[in-house]
Amino acid sequence: MSNAAFRMLGWGLELAGLLLLVTGCMLAWSHWRRTRGWRTAPGTVIDQAARAPTPGNPYDFPVVEFTSDDGRQHRFESNTGRYVRPLATGTRVDVLHDPMRLEQAVVDRFADRWFAAAGLAGLGVMALLLGLMFVTLA
Repeated sequence: MSNAAFRMLGWGLELAGLLLLVTGCMLAWSHWRRTRGWRTAPGTVIDQAARAPTPGNPYDFPVVEFTSDDGRQHRFESNTGRYVRPLATGTRVDVLHDPMRLEQAVVDRFADRWFAAAGLAGLGVMALLLGLMFVTLA
């Protein structure tokens, strides 16, 4: 492969990495802004909702019950499913919820809140570094 081809590949990786990094940061910023006024409450996994987004690949989405500040019980199904090692029924979890709209709640774990943003940003950084390597070696 010629130096020009390496340089082109490097700049392409730089551009893709920058787009991934910016997208991951925007996703994290959007999530942080949306959830910054939310409250934390203890919750319990009471069931698993099994769904198969693709045939033959079932994911378990935990159904969580928590008590809000006003003392009422609320239930929600997590948006984040697990293929391997789902949360077991009876597991205690922290729930982050909007006090004005209690139907909007998430399990307060890194994987449930930040995995997509961190994954995109991490892939972006790796692509930036790889692109920089190609550009400087060419």
